[in-house]
Amino acid sequence: MRILHAIDSCAPSAGGVAEAVIRLSEAMHELGVDATIVSGDDPNASFLLDLQVKVHALGPSRLGSYGYLPTMRSWLQEHATRQDAVVVHGLWQYPSVIVRKALRGCSTPYYIYPHGMLDPWFKKAYPWKHLKKALFWKFSQSKVLQDARSVCFTTDEERRLAQNTFSPYQCRETVVGLGSVDPPAELDTHKETFYRNFPQARDRRIMLFLARIHPKKGADMLLQAFGEIAAGSDLLVLAGPCEDHAHEQQLRATASGFADRVLWTGMLEGNLKWGALRAAEALALPSHQENFGIVVAEALAVGTPVLISDKVNLWREVVEDDAGVVAPDDIDGTRRLLKHAATKGLAKERQNARQCFDKRFSIRRGAANLHELIQGDL
Repeated sequence: MRILHAIDSCAPSAGGVAEAVIRLSEAMHELGVDATIVSGDDPNASFLLDLQVKVHALGPSRLGSYGYLPTMRSWLQEHATRQDAVVVHGLWQYPSVIVRKALRGCSTPYYIYPHGMLDPWFKKAYPWKHLKKALFWKFSQSKVLQDARSVCFTTDEERRLAQNTFSPYQCRETVVGLGSVDPPAELDTHKETFYRNFPQARDRRIMLFLARIHPKKGADMLLQAFGEIAAGSDLLVLAGPCEDHAHEQQLRATASGFADRVLWTGMLEGNLKWGALRAAEALALPSHQENFGIVVAEALAVGTPVLISDKVNLWREVVEDDAGVVAPDDIDGTRRLLKHAATKGLAKERQNARQCFDKRFSIRRGAANLHELIQGDL
């Protein structure tokens, strides 16, 4: 089987969607699938050299986040007939629109992952953007979903939330899951690497926030609650790229009264990321909207429990497996998360974390589900 994934960018800074596409492609290779990626990246981008999967980089794309790429249509028309399926990742960008147009009249079907981009939270948080998207939906995006062989959701919560955000909404829905790769075996070595790079973290009780510095991630609430509740030896590690410098300055101002208990690491990748996850008492993500939360799956994979809001769409699975603590995405809910960790401990949740990952959140399971879906349609 040959499957082509289409995405705007595979850059690490693009966040969880890019990571998901790369890992999903690698997992499909293990199933004997010839999985490749077409993207709007600059073919000379250095991060492409580190990837194990073949990427057809046709960029650089234009028009900012929309990712306009005039060469993609002709490239798809030339190559799509050699594929058993094309899988599009993300909405509101050029790849989803042009895949539909390029494959019109072609026997190759396409599937699409919204990756949380139909979540009603965006309608409430960005009403003006929603109005523009509503027009785009009416004239283009709704047709992309309607003509797809299936719309692939990562959780049932994502599927449920997507149904009432835009109208008309007509598509074939399938929950296929997603997940993380298994962590590397040398976790203790990676933890030591993290401590060597950040010696102030050694022998501290670490609460880890591993996400983009963006208002929707809830770092402001986490900082406020941490400042109120945490003990003197506790350390809050904020690890992630900054996408909103004004928001970062507000966060730093909030932390100024306990700056010695907050560590800003910037983006962590590879062994440093796995080391941080292993060193943490818990991963804290009180996000206002999180489609799947690859980092939640990564934490569970190393046996680290999670403290998350009920806006992280895999929260029901975490509760069912008792692999973490869940609360509303407000300051009181965030306080409850940290108070639970401080007063009751997380021994039970830590014991259940890896089992939850094996049962639900391995990328191999998500890849097998997608493979089964496409195979059944051929």
